[in-house]
Amino acid sequence: MIHVILVEPIYEGNVGAVARIMHNFSFTSLRIVGSIPHKNDFYLAMHSEHLLEEASLYPTLAEAVADLDRVVAFSRRVGKLKPVDLDPPRLAHYCSRIPDLQIGLVFGRETYGLTDEEAALCPLRCHITANPEFPSLNLAQAVTIALWELQRLKLLGEAGPKLESVSGFELDKIKAYMLDVMRATGFFRSHETTNWDQWLGKLLTQLNPTPSMLWRLRQMFNRWQVLVTGKGSGYGPADVSGPEDEARAGADE
Repeated sequence: MIHVILVEPIYEGNVGAVARIMHNFSFTSLRIVGSIPHKNDFYLAMHSEHLLEEASLYPTLAEAVADLDRVVAFSRRVGKLKPVDLDPPRLAHYCSRIPDLQIGLVFGRETYGLTDEEAALCPLRCHITANPEFPSLNLAQAVTIALWELQRLKLLGEAGPKLESVSGFELDKIKAYMLDVMRATGFFRSHETTNWDQWLGKLLTQLNPTPSMLWRLRQMFNRWQVLVTGKGSGYGPADVSGPEDEARAGADE
């Protein structure tokens, strides 16, 4: 399911226009960080007022995305520190392969977008190519482009086979495990220039791993820890690596 997330929208017309385009393309979940500007919204949301009335409000972006499996931020900024992962057509293809997961599309403030802290909550970044001399699109227009690509791919039936991809909870779990092993084996330097937490989060989200792929990652990192420290570590409260793990891994080969 796709959730459109607007972070502290300030122009009253944009929210209504977003609700209308969501209705046009059959999207129903609108989440707003902050409050809904009211003036003129219901006029611009003609025949789509129910989406405004049913919109979910959150005090922070962190709370708005806490229950989602994948989160993609839309940004006009590009550069070495702000790499582009997707454009709207590739975003549509990415989302179409995992229709059973909860996916958030995050659109920042009309004035200055997302803060660095908010952007860090979104492992993937989508960029809409525009005139480099004037790349900033209107909020409602950006939402329109994104949702049209999603709808177009569905109508054309070009989504491709579904992936047996794991939930956001499982991605967070394997990422935490990988970071713990890296820490236990002395991987980190006293001064790191790479944010490994964010890097792994982006890698896993781009990979969209299946359950068997997660198992292989766990197996690989557990063996790494055993080789370096002489002892592995459990993956969960009732999940301890042992001979039965090797047997299961061997059966998958």
